[in-house]
Amino acid sequence: MSNQFEAVMAKRTDAELLSVINSPVGDYQPLAVEAAKREFEKRNLSNDQISAAKTEIKQKEQNLETKANEPLNIVAKIFAFLFPGFLMLLFAVTYKADGYIRKYRESVRWTLYGLCFYIAFIVITGLWVYFQ
Repeated sequence: MSNQFEAVMAKRTDAELLSVINSPVGDYQPLAVEAAKREFEKRNLSNDQISAAKTEIKQKEQNLETKANEPLNIVAKIFAFLFPGFLMLLFAVTYKADGYIRKYRESVRWTLYGLCFYIAFIVITGLWVYFQ
């Protein structure tokens, strides 16, 4: 009995198959996991090949974690502070979509700092003018 995922799983690398097989329940459809298991068994990999695939998976996970924890550079912080607004929040969303979680958070934070600065500046200036 074949399913629609067998052709897709046949094209996957050993590491990708292991990722699908070891993924948390709900990440993939059950038929996809079954097709990955069958393809993995069909390849009859040696222990060295399985170890190499596991190493590749760990390396990809480390790269994703490194990317997620990359800080926002000082120029972007200053720009977000000086020019807060919709455009900066749009940049923040693109950071998040690309996997740069820390950059996203810092961009939003510095945009809000800038917005608060300008609001405080306007209020203080208005009060100063009012009491003159």
